[in-house]
Amino acid sequence: MTTRTAAPLPEGLYRAGPQFSAAELQVLVHEGALRLLVADVYASVRLPDSPGLRALGCQELLAPGLRAGSVLCGETAAWVHLGGAVRPEKVSVITDGVFRRTTAAATGWQVHQMPLEPGHVVHLQGVAVTSPLRTAADIFLGIGTSASRSALDQPAPHAEASDQEDTRASARRWELIRRLADAGPETVSVQQLTAQIHHQLRGRTAVQRRQEKIAALLKARVFGVRP
Repeated sequence: MTTRTAAPLPEGLYRAGPQFSAAELQVLVHEGALRLLVADVYASVRLPDSPGLRALGCQELLAPGLRAGSVLCGETAAWVHLGGAVRPEKVSVITDGVFRRTTAAATGWQVHQMPLEPGHVVHLQGVAVTSPLRTAADIFLGIGTSASRSALDQPAPHAEASDQEDTRASARRWELIRRLADAGPETVSVQQLTAQIHHQLRGRTAVQRRQEKIAALLKARVFGVRP
């Protein structure tokens, strides 16, 4: 009988398990040897913070069967690219395959099953992540977002959240898009982002009526261009 063991974590990353208990990891944090990376993943303080390290931490939170063939997306990808104190509540991924789990299982990930073009993916420390441009477009469209999942040019259903909660979630999404644009103006320009959003909306009804509104919103809310 073969005993299955968990795959070892990348060097310098730690989770509660045979090596250290959760309490012992907390002691190491207080002693200054480790720092919290994301969720229950800790990193050695000797490892500099970087997009690659953040990507590895997020990947460790996925089920083993979900790691291969999935791409970090949405707010998760934004945190990987940008960093910051606000860590993703769930790890969001895009996969073009079918990932099945029991509906009763509580998970720390969110799966979107859709095609993804190769040009929309970058690899950081071997982890697939949506590019900054694709990430910004996904966040606008509500792909890989945790609270508000309506596109930012569409009203959110009131059943999903209170008006106040949705306003805060939308403001957070606009902030992430602005930060992605500021971090990479050569790859996330108003023209590129507008075109990418329209590309992802192709085939949907009433797209033409939305195009001018989307472009105006991006210019005003992200790029500071007023009509």
